[in-house]
Amino acid sequence: MDINTLKSKNFNPDTLEGEYNLVQMWVNPRAARIVAGILAGLFAAAVMVIFGMIYCGLKGFDLTAPMRIAALPFLGRSALEFGNSKGIVVGLLAHGALSAFSGAVYAHFTGVNHLKALWGMGVTWAAFSWVFITNLFLPSCQAYREAQIPSGVMFFAWIVFGLSLSSVAMFDRKNPNK
Repeated sequence: MDINTLKSKNFNPDTLEGEYNLVQMWVNPRAARIVAGILAGLFAAAVMVIFGMIYCGLKGFDLTAPMRIAALPFLGRSALEFGNSKGIVVGLLAHGALSAFSGAVYAHFTGVNHLKALWGMGVTWAAFSWVFITNLFLPSCQAYREAQIPSGVMFFAWIVFGLSLSSVAMFDRKNPNK
């Protein structure tokens, strides 16, 4: 069908049953969805830290190291020193802020609560986060490079984070796009 035929039949893509108008959804963010994304981001951050703590425990490392990694750009090498509570606080705040922002953007751009779609987007989100944050942004910080944090482990930590972002469906219970 050409566009004139569609116009003559009063075709409106915004009202096409069963289809989502992504542009309309993206330019009109729902505040409740953004808040749900922030909560999902904070939940995913906690799950990612727990994953990191389990890994560190299995390898015999300091259990607080996952909380300190995000402080490396701000505090340098001192962030990883054992007993440095400032590294833990700054790391948790930085990781929480980045995760809350990431969760809000994830929620805004997914827009639906179908778990299969959220899991797929979560894995994609994790892969991009791993590439851009772990392999491009953080290595620009000398303290992070010197810490020699294995990129492969961070990939799995990001996968855990991305899959945990699907919790946005739990926090956004009144979403009309379920």
